[in-house]
Amino acid sequence: MKTIYFILITLLSNQLFCQDIFFENDNDNEKKNEIVAEVGNLKITAEEFVYSYEFGPAFPKKTKDSKLTHLSYMINEKLLALEGFETGVMEKEIPGDVYKDLESDLAAEEMFQKEIAPKVVIDDSEIEKVIDKKQTEYQIRWLYSYDNNKIANDYKHIIKGASFDSLFKIQLNDSVLLDDRQLTSSLFNIYMKNPVFAQIIDTLKPGVTSNPIHTDDGWYIIKIDNILKNMIISETEYEKLKSESINAITKSKMDILSNEYVKNLFIIENPIIKRDAFNLIRSYLGKFILTIEKYSDWDLDNKLNLALTNLGLKQGEEYPGLTLVECESNNISLDEFIIWYRIREQYVKFIKDNLTGFSKSLEDLVWLMVRDKLIADQAFQKGYNKSDWVVKQSEWWKQKISYSAYRNELSNSI
Repeated sequence: MKTIYFILITLLSNQLFCQDIFFENDNDNEKKNEIVAEVGNLKITAEEFVYSYEFGPAFPKKTKDSKLTHLSYMINEKLLALEGFETGVMEKEIPGDVYKDLESDLAAEEMFQKEIAPKVVIDDSEIEKVIDKKQTEYQIRWLYSYDNNKIANDYKHIIKGASFDSLFKIQLNDSVLLDDRQLTSSLFNIYMKNPVFAQIIDTLKPGVTSNPIHTDDGWYIIKIDNILKNMIISETEYEKLKSESINAITKSKMDILSNEYVKNLFIIENPIIKRDAFNLIRSYLGKFILTIEKYSDWDLDNKLNLALTNLGLKQGEEYPGLTLVECESNNISLDEFIIWYRIREQYVKFIKDNLTGFSKSLEDLVWLMVRDKLIADQAFQKGYNKSDWVVKQSEWWKQKISYSAYRNELSNSI
């Protein structure tokens, strides 16, 4: 079910910015509500079919009657969704939580589209800069360590004359492969994946080794082996690059404006993580994601007991409703974080080198949850969850979740 959630999220992210792609004129707008198929009390409209076909899986499109094949799959999906509703699958915890999360994401995206997107302004010089970055390919290698002392020691060796190549080879082993420490990619793609990393690369010259660089995930020493640039492109390629650049700039500027919006929310709400509740969840998660040795070495069991004592509780007792994050308007409970985390746990990475790193990665995760909650609360308070587009999409996703959850139950019963 958790895997299904992230498949749905991927599909959702593809559809969020495409509300008017296929239905731009009045004639198309009239047609979008035409019924393509009826399954019980569920109706598949032309609009739902078009979005499902365009952003759904590719394999039906390879068949002879691709649209009819896809429609058949949609009908089968609706049949199982109806059965899921009948058996009460949406009343169960995980499907219900997934649906609430998706509804919150849709409402938040609608809020950003209405309040932030109109503020984005792009000029020609910005477009040309992005096109240039898309045409420029970098071949880079790097030394990496989470430990500042280790990277500082490597840098001392380089200053004293040690070759970058020799240090690069030393770091490779059974768990660190060559492709984990090198990359060939356009500067644009590097910016998309790691903006801080890319900004530093943009200032370096080929053959020059950088100073130690600190980012959120550790320390780097970078070397650019080569820079290649495609100087000749056709008009068609240029138009494609221009379109991609405009989309990228729009997203980037929306991200900046969104971050400002979130920053103001944090200032208003002034969220504070309650230390004892945080230590409690740290030990709780540690039991599941750490080795027995690390859990013991880091003394997390005693830290758990100390946190419980401070909260007036004991191990084995139930403690619902504990406040994990205190805000000006609404507090966020430990239970809410566990629900938020449980849906995403397969895709969460913790630093497990030491207790400090583990605690920091968990704290970052808590702040991410706080951000999601504050944005969702704002969107709901402003009524964006009741907008026609959000209500319509929410219902589509509710049916998909019912289908997925019920199909999962059928598979498990076999």
